[in-house]
Order: sequence, then structure tokens, then C-alpha cells
Amino acid sequence: MWIFFRFISGIYLKNFFIIFFSLLGFYCGIDLLLNFKDLPKAANLDLLYIMFLSFSAVPYVLPISLIFALVVSLISMIRANEFVSLYALGLSRNYVILFPFLWALFFCCIYIGLNFTSFAYANDYKRNILKNGTIMNQSGEVFLKFNNNFVYISKINHGQNSAQNIKIFNINDLNLSSFVSAKNAHFEGESWILRDGNITLLPKNYELANDGLKIQDFSELKSLEGFKPKIIEGVASNSDYSISDALESFELFKAQNVNTDALKINLYKFVFTPFFAPFLMLIMYYFFPVIARFFNLAFVTFIAFVVTLMIWGVLFLLTRLSENSVIASEIGIVVPIIILGCLSAYMYYKHR
Repeated sequence: MWIFFRFISGIYLKNFFIIFFSLLGFYCGIDLLLNFKDLPKAANLDLLYIMFLSFSAVPYVLPISLIFALVVSLISMIRANEFVSLYALGLSRNYVILFPFLWALFFCCIYIGLNFTSFAYANDYKRNILKNGTIMNQSGEVFLKFNNNFVYISKINHGQNSAQNIKIFNINDLNLSSFVSAKNAHFEGESWILRDGNITLLPKNYELANDGLKIQDFSELKSLEGFKPKIIEGVASNSDYSISDALESFELFKAQNVNTDALKINLYKFVFTPFFAPFLMLIMYYFFPVIARFFNLAFVTFIAFVVTLMIWGVLFLLTRLSENSVIASEIGIVVPIIILGCLSAYMYYKHR
């Protein structure tokens, strides 16, 4: 069986990499033509822009490439009578598709794994280079709630885990109990270290002859434990999230009773959407003829490409509707993938 694995995998992987890098180059070429005049005048930034542009194209190019590679591989095997020869050698219909299907799952898992890293922020880096001439971006003012605190930050330095002019309002029983102001702050470990500021303690009872305001200066103060910079940056600049940052933000926002729909959509797009490719591959495979004698292979190829693009377009439309809160994210993203998965499992079981 190792021989069959090498033979089928060799054909599929060759076509996959050719189609993948061709579509990637086409995507990058069109983008560079549209944005050439806005590119910075530095060669290193131009190269970084192309790299991040390529990374940001992977979510669109990868699923299409996986399916198109299967179509091209099957057509070439049918034309050369290799497809029917595999059946004659004892391979079942399910066994032939098993290797491309496993490769597609493998590439989807790699893509999901990459989205746990900074790969997920490639689109943000690309946009920053185009607009600001730098990879990192400095966001503007942001006002957030964290536990019993309301936090105001004048400026966040992306990628540097630091902020400037930070103010923390502590609320107790709907009353302001203390107020912290610091010129700058840096995130270390799991907490923010506030530097060069003061803390103002307000009295519980505002009565004559009682203690009034107490103002204490400090050079360093630990605060906002667990309030990670990526969470603040994501809210401040509406940037993308990696899977790990999205999970942390989801737990935090849920504890703060903050709407988590955007985070759920982000997670569903990373975890569920890529798998439409292997499931659709499995469904389409069983509609291909074994021999070319009684079929117009050019027409079969055309139909396969059109069906792939139509289904991909419908899924893309449903995702956009979910992002705009027209439909629930579970209905627009998760349910279609589950339906494709059930159909592919049914087709595989039917032809066992």
C-alpha cells in the first residue's frame, strides 16, 4: 500500500503546490498593482509587505487550492487510465480518495495551528505598513471595563506591551472609591506595572469633619492582573485575533458581561471554515467518472470548478452576514460545515 500512497500523494501534492503558489502569486500581484503607489519607499518594508500579504491570502487560497488540486489530479488520472487501473489492482473507491483527503486535513490542521501564532495578525501588519509605514501601530484613546474598574488609556504601543497616560477608576457599589493615574505602564508577567503616578482615595461618607481625599504618589504600582495587551489592542484598533488570544478574550469578556459575538465569529472562522475543503472534496469525488470514454472531461472539470466557487461564495456570504449580525454565527458558519461533514460521511459510508 506504500506504493499506492506514494503514487496518489505524489500526483495530488504536485498539483496542490502548483495551484496554491499560482493563486498566491496572482493574489499578491493584483494587490501590488492596486496599492503600488501607497507602498513605503523602503525595500525592507516592501519585502515585509509582500510576506504579510502572502500570509493574509492563505485563508482564501488554501481551501480552493485543495479542491482544485483534487479535480486536476482526478482528471489527469482518468485521461491516462490510471484511475481505472487502481481499481483493477484491488483498491476500493474509498481507498483512492483517502490519501488526498488526509493530506487536505493535514494542511487544514497546519493552518489552524499557525493561527495560534502571530501568523493570524498578518493582515494587521500588512495594513500598518501600507497606512503608517511601520509594522507596529499606535492606537488612539480607549475606554474599557475590567472587573470593578473602568480603564482609560490615551495611547497603546502595539507589540511593545506598553501604554501611556493610563487612568483607572475603581467602582464600589456604584460609587467611585479610588482613582489611579500614571504616565506610563508596562505589562510584565500577568499584570500591568504602572509607573510615575498617583492614587486618589475617596471617602466612603461625604460628611463635614470626616477625612477627605487622600492622594499618594508612587513610582511603581502593580494593577489590572490578567488584562493582557492583546485584548486591549484588539478592542482599541478592531484588529484580528489569534486563536489563543481570542480564547483568552472570550473568557474575559464573558466574565465582564461584554458581547462576545465578534470573538465567536473569529474562532469559528479559524476552526470550522477551513474544513469545508476536505469535506467538499469527499463529496465531489464520488461524482467523477472512472473512465473518459463516455464523458466530456472538459465539461466535468468546468462543472467541478463552478460548483466549488459557488459553494465557497455561499459560505463567504454567510460568514459576512454573521459578521454583520444579520444571522447567528452558529447558523452562518458552523452549521454549513457540519452539513458538509455529514454529507461527506454519508457518501463515504454509501460507497464502502
